[in-house]
Amino acid sequence: MRLPSQPKGLFHLIAIQMWEFFSYYGMRSLLILFLTEKLLMSDQHAYALYGAYTSLVYVTPIIGGYIADRYLGNFWSVVVGSVLMIIGHAVLSVPSDAHMTLYTALALIICGYGFFKTNSSCLLGELYHENEDARESGFSISYIGGNIGSAVSPLVCGYAASRWGWHVGFGLAGIGMFIGLCFFISGSENFSHVKKGNMPALLKKSAGISHWQWLLVGLIASVVGLIFILKDLWAGYILAAISVVSFTQIVGLYKKSNAQDRKNLNSILYFMVFGMVFWAFDQQGGSSISLFIERNMNTNIGGYQIPTAFFQSINPIAVIVGGVAVTWLWKMLASKSISVRTLTKLNMGLLLLTAGFSLITLSAKLAMVTGKTTFFWLLIGLFFIGVAELFIDPVALSAITRLNPQGATGTLAGIYMLAGGSIANFLAANIASLTASDTPQSDNAVDLIMAATQYHHVFQSILMVTVGVLVLGLLADFIHRKEPV
Repeated sequence: MRLPSQPKGLFHLIAIQMWEFFSYYGMRSLLILFLTEKLLMSDQHAYALYGAYTSLVYVTPIIGGYIADRYLGNFWSVVVGSVLMIIGHAVLSVPSDAHMTLYTALALIICGYGFFKTNSSCLLGELYHENEDARESGFSISYIGGNIGSAVSPLVCGYAASRWGWHVGFGLAGIGMFIGLCFFISGSENFSHVKKGNMPALLKKSAGISHWQWLLVGLIASVVGLIFILKDLWAGYILAAISVVSFTQIVGLYKKSNAQDRKNLNSILYFMVFGMVFWAFDQQGGSSISLFIERNMNTNIGGYQIPTAFFQSINPIAVIVGGVAVTWLWKMLASKSISVRTLTKLNMGLLLLTAGFSLITLSAKLAMVTGKTTFFWLLIGLFFIGVAELFIDPVALSAITRLNPQGATGTLAGIYMLAGGSIANFLAANIASLTASDTPQSDNAVDLIMAATQYHHVFQSILMVTVGVLVLGLLADFIHRKEPV
């Protein structure tokens, strides 16, 4: 049953986003453990490869946004991205210890993510008329729906991997993406009014070759190139180059913009910087916090050892539970003609992030006593961080689609993902590497206490930074309190 204020297409988008979240987070919940326990990589190498993958999946949406704006449109970009991710998960599900198989699978998923991620959000934006009241609640509903997939996937994929092997856990992630694509295509009539693919541009020839053929060649070259980038850990160089290109794109938009568009661009740039700081810390959940749980948490309940991957479900469960309340709050305020400024919402998210890391820091402090501790405080901390996400991406992406300077929504949403995704994840991996242990598999109490001490030092440093950024955010909100954004 659909809500009367929401378009029908929203729920088909929720379906495919739910299964995309299922596939991505199901695989990601296993990745750092797979690298350290199955492939026996050192902490430093595993963090570096994990960071390269999680940063590159947010680089490619910049290119995917450009291709959608100029050639494919958002609907077909989502379809192409889904197919590529399905193929990538299929490769990853093949039982193999070969690193090249891993790199090939990750390269395909990265390319698929580029077509899918921001273009699915832009497609959602196309379903609403400008300034429609239901827009922001629609983005929140979509975000909650997607997180149903990411809540279930660590449980399903984590259990499957622990019971039948890593390849089964990875394979289930791909099956989920296939189900989502089928459901999305079944509702294609609900997207009949959105922007279609630009056939004249696709058929146009350059150097005697049609542009659609150039796109295909570019896709193949991208997959091959990404394999070697992951193998040699060159993600930082690629990220730097893409950042320079993105900066020139923003400069170009400034030059073509009028006064109002420039003001909108300034707001979007603030969202990008804010998101980058938030996600650099939030993304510790899949790397340093995951290994902290594996090594320093007592996860035995009634004789059953809870798989570490299960804890990746806490974050999305928090998004779902908190999201119901937040969505109701926005609708209730809108019915009373009360508008909460975007900057205020972002600061609310940072406040929850700070509260979450205060509890995670406490958990690490307790582990310094004997090397092991209960997961109670960490669980609550992860819950707070999950709720905090509701005040970041849904708010920022909704604002970008609403402000839409120079009609470059896809490009700007992609650059937002660069800052809040690629750069943030690259920074997150470098932060996580500070927790690296020389004896990762040791059960010796002294080694565990030393590891817990290192985790505590890093988590406490993160907490101090979040407090400082929160103060700056509140100051910015106060200075710009008379502006509508």
